[in-house]
Amino acid sequence: MQSALFEMTYSQAVEHLCATYGFDFTAIGIAPEFGEALQWKYACGNTGERFRRIALTPGRGIGGIVLKTGRSMLLTDIDNQLDPRDFSSYPIVFAEDLRSFCCLPLSDGVHVIGAVLCGFRTVDESHEAAFRQLIEDTKDGLCGFSVPQGDVLNFAELSGANAHGQADIQDGELAVNRIQEEERRRLARELHDGLAQELFSVSMLVRKISTLHPDDETQELTNTANAQIKRVLDDIHNLSVELRPLALDDLGLQAGTRSQAALYQKSFGVEIIVVDETDGMRFDPYFETHAYRITQEALLNACKYSGSELVRITFNTIDNNLVITICDEGCGFDATHPTVQGTGGGLPGMRERARIINGTLLIDSDEGGTCITLRAPIALEE
Repeated sequence: MQSALFEMTYSQAVEHLCATYGFDFTAIGIAPEFGEALQWKYACGNTGERFRRIALTPGRGIGGIVLKTGRSMLLTDIDNQLDPRDFSSYPIVFAEDLRSFCCLPLSDGVHVIGAVLCGFRTVDESHEAAFRQLIEDTKDGLCGFSVPQGDVLNFAELSGANAHGQADIQDGELAVNRIQEEERRRLARELHDGLAQELFSVSMLVRKISTLHPDDETQELTNTANAQIKRVLDDIHNLSVELRPLALDDLGLQAGTRSQAALYQKSFGVEIIVVDETDGMRFDPYFETHAYRITQEALLNACKYSGSELVRITFNTIDNNLVITICDEGCGFDATHPTVQGTGGGLPGMRERARIINGTLLIDSDEGGTCITLRAPIALEE
């Protein structure tokens, strides 16, 4: 059966996998070239055609993560293993209402350029056995591709996870989180160093036109064009900062926070003061990322919901701990039973990030304002 799988066409393969293993949905996606977006073009058991419009760049979505890491992914109970706030990051799971799935990388022998996704719309203990058998049966390849073998990116064990199983869950969550941050970093860098620089070059050409043709009509058109280019450049800069400030990687947590604060200050009209009492101290990059995301979320909530005219962020080191405080002078809220606003996932996400870096998150809020304090053992840059 293994050699037959290698020789099958894509259409034959998805039909065969659904029939053999009882999958509710099977799809194969191929990227035209290494590094390009993967698209699901062949499927069996699909509920509609929406999946065909999904294009996943490396690192984005189920297929994108498999494409980037070259590792298989396996989830047996999405409702319990995946944060509902993250569903939008996995569009094919949402589009096909999958509850458990296995996704395998497809390699041309040099690069991973495709993926096969098999899933169920229900949860059952038998599903993991089906996925494990699929991995075994495709070890000699599928549709002319090899299927790289190795550790499966596991997010959970089946029922009754022990301490070791819990560690596996956390390892899987951390791996996906790292991948997502790498993708944000890549996109931010491409926006800043690629698209923004090209637009700047275009603006230089427009200015050159105005010098070659100094008549009033040309001047008016070039001024309008340059004004529009400047607005687009501003939008690119803002989007780049939202994704991941370059200053965060280049200069550190405090500088990255200042970049975000400058953007929010313009966007919301709130005065934001950043006080760094660490003298620009650098930390482990992964530690900085989580501390930054916590600070960013707290700052955004203060700007959007507190009604405060002033937000103060302070970085300090106390007893070998990094202490970050984000304080406003707004209306406050019930920190024990907060009213859900926006996605409703901000505070749980902040607490989870604090847990990941072995820190604690304290929230003190009343009618005089809110102060959020992150305290975490310092992890220094190697």
